[in-house]
Amino acid sequence: MTQSDDLPQTPAAPEQVLPPETPPSEPQQPELQPADTQLFAAQLPEIQLAELSPASPLQPGTPEDLTAGQPEDGPLDVDYVFSSPPEVSRSEEGLEGLSPEENPVDFGTAAGLESSAVQSGSVDLEDSATVDSSGSPDRTAPTESPALSGNPPVSGDAAPLAIVEPAPPLPTNSSTPTTPPDVLESAPTEDSSDLASFATGELEEEIYAPTVATQGPQAGDVFSGYQLNQDLGRGWFSANALGAGPSVDVYVRPAPLWAELRPHRLLPRVTPAGDLLVLAPTDGAPLTLPLDPATAQVYLSELARLLFALEKQGYAVTDLDPSSVQLTREGVKLRMPPQVARLGEAVQPTLRDSFTPPEVQEGQPAQAKSGVYLLGALFFQWLTGRALPAEGPSAVVLAGVNASGVPQLLSGMLAPLPQRLTPTELLAALKTAATKLPVYQLAAATDIGLNPERPTNEDSYGFVWRQTGQHGGGHLILRAVVSDGMGGMAAGEVASQAAVRAFLASEASSFEASALEAQVWEANAAVLTDMQGRDGGCTLTGVEIRGTQLQLGHVGDTRAYLAQRVMNQDGAAQQTGSVQQLSKDHSYVAAMVASGQMTPEEAQVSPERNKVLRSLGSLRAAQDDYVQVLPQPLELSVGSRVLLLSDGVWGEVPPPVLHDLLLHEPSLQRIVDRLIELSLESGAPDNATALVIERVK
Repeated sequence: MTQSDDLPQTPAAPEQVLPPETPPSEPQQPELQPADTQLFAAQLPEIQLAELSPASPLQPGTPEDLTAGQPEDGPLDVDYVFSSPPEVSRSEEGLEGLSPEENPVDFGTAAGLESSAVQSGSVDLEDSATVDSSGSPDRTAPTESPALSGNPPVSGDAAPLAIVEPAPPLPTNSSTPTTPPDVLESAPTEDSSDLASFATGELEEEIYAPTVATQGPQAGDVFSGYQLNQDLGRGWFSANALGAGPSVDVYVRPAPLWAELRPHRLLPRVTPAGDLLVLAPTDGAPLTLPLDPATAQVYLSELARLLFALEKQGYAVTDLDPSSVQLTREGVKLRMPPQVARLGEAVQPTLRDSFTPPEVQEGQPAQAKSGVYLLGALFFQWLTGRALPAEGPSAVVLAGVNASGVPQLLSGMLAPLPQRLTPTELLAALKTAATKLPVYQLAAATDIGLNPERPTNEDSYGFVWRQTGQHGGGHLILRAVVSDGMGGMAAGEVASQAAVRAFLASEASSFEASALEAQVWEANAAVLTDMQGRDGGCTLTGVEIRGTQLQLGHVGDTRAYLAQRVMNQDGAAQQTGSVQQLSKDHSYVAAMVASGQMTPEEAQVSPERNKVLRSLGSLRAAQDDYVQVLPQPLELSVGSRVLLLSDGVWGEVPPPVLHDLLLHEPSLQRIVDRLIELSLESGAPDNATALVIERVK
């Protein structure tokens, strides 16, 4: 309530008010008790708010500005400023029901943090400020507003103090509800909106139109007799020749370096047409990812040879489109030429996510190792079906490629430039990774037969397997031999056993044809030694396998067959395949067939088929061309089978039956057992021996 004009003005005791709610993050101010309020009010003069108007806001000033024009001995007429905005009461009549949108309060950041209500001349004094003993504003009010306060004034016994001339009281009407000022309903100004946007980081983005004119040919242009249809990027367009013709890819930029490269099987053919280059279509299809490690390494080896060839020409590959690698009938091929740079020259920085080498992004001089990085990123994508992560290769990422030796290979290809592999080193590493010891299986069987005149099995066989494993594959040597003691001679079994032992024990280290021939002559010497001058001898057919290659040594009428089988992806053999006889019979009927005096069918049933023209133990000195060897070693692919037989088997089993067993019977032991059974079923007039070898991996 206001005081009457005829009464002396005394300092008004402040009303007891509740402290405003504060956010949880701010410490709560201690609540003033009534007694404390009375004592504090007695020590301060009554504070009157200066009449404010929007035209004269409170401005911070110096102490001299505050004391200017004040009585010399009187108290200062000071406008108190608030360190925190007064809370607008919504509990009183006239302000209830207003939402924050209907009653916006702008607590500015200027000195004093004045509220919008104060600036417009309307003040809610339910929460005003006093100054505590430390100089900081408190939340008790020094004056009372009848319209907003429902608590009676608290009187005090303190002596009256000097009174500052009060400003004219704010017009209020206790019977009329206080209406919110217009400023509370007005929309924020443009300046406040900008400040709010800046505070929240929600700045509007303005996109400027390009000021540089587009240069070069564009889609829709006609260029050197071609209609450019679609921009494929990096100077490439799909185009059609004017008038007619299929769509082709053309290059429109002048004098690309890749046009200077020598022809290579992996590079596409390009034909000049005016000022552009026309790319010849590639009859291929994109690779289906992911690839199995063995296939991926084969394709990688092809691309590594391309890097090696370009390095010899003085070029480095700096960019390669992963989608341009296609599979054709001749193998992998590039649909578009790679981007190259001359070795040692500055590289135009380019960026292809997850593929571009770091040194190319930085524009460093061209190096051949950049192409190795590109192939490493491509190899990773082939194996995993995804590109390298954005952060680049790491040990954790590379270790996730579950293929033996591949994480180590990728580490060398994607290493930092000083430690990265060169194209030559990459080819060597790929060769080492691809060099793995093959896996073979072997089975053998022999039988005395059904001839009562042969009380002893004069056939002998044997094999030795020497294998060492190490990085890069190791070594594997497999020797196998079948020998048939000559029937009717004394101690034929002694001759065959001596020949087998000598052939297997030979210390020949070379794999040349002459080395196999020497092994056979060593067997011949052993026969002569063991026979001790007795009349006897044997035939011999032996093979030596080193790694994946085979060499043959043969004398007599024992035989060696090679079956080349076509394998499915699941490891099963297809119905197609071929069987060939590697050895040549040194026999009477073979000579008759060779001279045309007998057909092969007649030789198969001839009673003279057991007569041999060459044998071990019949000669004491070596003779040229006496021992049959292969001109060049044979490569044994996975699934290949080698069969060694004595004449007691091949003479009794028809060739079609023998070929069918060798091609289609899955079990090696079943093959040799079945051949012995068929020989016995036909009468088995001679000893029967069979030995089969298969490369399974």
